[in-house]
Amino acid sequence: MQSTQTRAAVRCENCDAILVGAISPTGSIRPLGTSEDCVCGDGSFTRLEQPTSSP
Repeated sequence: MQSTQTRAAVRCENCDAILVGAISPTGSIRPLGTSEDCVCGDGSFTRLEQPTSSP
């Protein structure tokens, strides 16, 4: 069975820690693993966009 989740870098909206998160097709974000950087437990994350490359 193939996973429909995407992995991406995400930022905690409360403490600005950067983590790896699983993003579902509906757009919900769940952090993967734990990080000593994010200890606030806020639970609100924003996906970080990859910079576009210029030719």
